[in-house]
Amino acid sequence: MNINLKKRLKFLGVIKRHLIVIHWKTVRAIRFYKYHNFDSFIYIHINKTGGSSIEKALSIPTEHKTALEKIEEIGQKAWNKKYTFTVIRNPWDKVVSQYHYRVNTNQTNLRENPIEFKEWVKRTYGYQDAYYYDTPKMFMPQVDWLTDHSGKILVDEIIHFANLEVEFNEVLEKLGRNKTLPHVKKSNRGNYREYYDDETIEMVRNWFERDIEEFGYQY
Repeated sequence: MNINLKKRLKFLGVIKRHLIVIHWKTVRAIRFYKYHNFDSFIYIHINKTGGSSIEKALSIPTEHKTALEKIEEIGQKAWNKKYTFTVIRNPWDKVVSQYHYRVNTNQTNLRENPIEFKEWVKRTYGYQDAYYYDTPKMFMPQVDWLTDHSGKILVDEIIHFANLEVEFNEVLEKLGRNKTLPHVKKSNRGNYREYYDDETIEMVRNWFERDIEEFGYQY
């Protein structure tokens, strides 16, 4: 091997080591930025609670992680430094919204091969049919998103979907954010009570029993 080739290979080796160092410094910087004090809050996005509008207002990516999952990701110490909040929704209203969302997005083929709401509730919340009960996390009671193993609520603030705009604006004030909540999609589907019969009312009540007890919801 000639001398010039040896020098070139040595030079390339030095460059490679420098690039590796730069890469890991960049990775650590990104992790620090993501998990420490540049953002002073954590939002726990429970599905079908207006989360897309909140994420847009705060310029944060969509993320469906429970409080415990988030603590495991960033550590208890980092979590304790954050202002943490979430939004909850009347379970019967939430189930109606979820049904329409799944129809509109053709999940489990509900748009192409539709079944009516009451039948969907029975198959999903009553029988836990594996086809319709396809993503268990998206059907969890809301307390399971927010509590530890002892049942303690882990977030600092709970916003109510029924009063979303007012309560979220109060959160924005606490965060010192000069933002407004984007328009939350309004539907023309009527009151959620129009969708239920006695059997499906009780199925949802039984499924979300702890939500109803913890947050005081009524049909």
